[in-house]
Amino acid sequence: MTDAEVRRTEPSWIWGGGLLAASAVVPWALGPGDAGTLTRTLAGLLFLAAMAVFAFGLRGAGSVVARRGAGMVALLVLGITPLLFSLVTPTQVDLSDVALLQTLGYVELAVTAAAALVAVVEIARARVVPGPWRWAPAIGLAVVVGVQVIGQIVGVAVGPQGLEHWGVALALGGFVSAVVVPLVLGGAAMALGGRGLPAASPRIYPSA
Repeated sequence: MTDAEVRRTEPSWIWGGGLLAASAVVPWALGPGDAGTLTRTLAGLLFLAAMAVFAFGLRGAGSVVARRGAGMVALLVLGITPLLFSLVTPTQVDLSDVALLQTLGYVELAVTAAAALVAVVEIARARVVPGPWRWAPAIGLAVVVGVQVIGQIVGVAVGPQGLEHWGVALALGGFVSAVVVPLVLGGAAMALGGRGLPAASPRIYPSA
């Protein structure tokens, strides 16, 4: 009598990872132009959908936080925050908007960091995602927070006279946060979902 290894694919991780990757790719594929607000809104909706799938799973299975209340709330807050702030942030920036943008940046950073911190802790505690991949969101969080903090420090250091340099720092940080990290995490989620999780192994009996 032997055991045959059986792995069960996880569709929620495949869909969640695909939505997360799409939230990074779609805005760049469509381009900014006159539809900048539309593409940012679409990216925000895709990101929110990804966080919802990761939080709840599909058909009652696949929640990366095991459907624990704190983890689900954190993922939903993390998903909706970029969408809300993209809608209230001015698209055209001048010197009079520097203080407002800095304030919005600090608030968004605080809310995002708090929600993401709770989410990564709950993902690790749930132990649904196989190790060491359960720590990938924590690494992504560290990268995102790091580049955002650097961008805000540059903004404070250069002041209104260095608006151009601050814009470059924000653009670089935004690229890492909105494109690189979601693509890496989304790709990892899709790969893990396709590989699947160990399922109950059927018994194979030799023929008489």
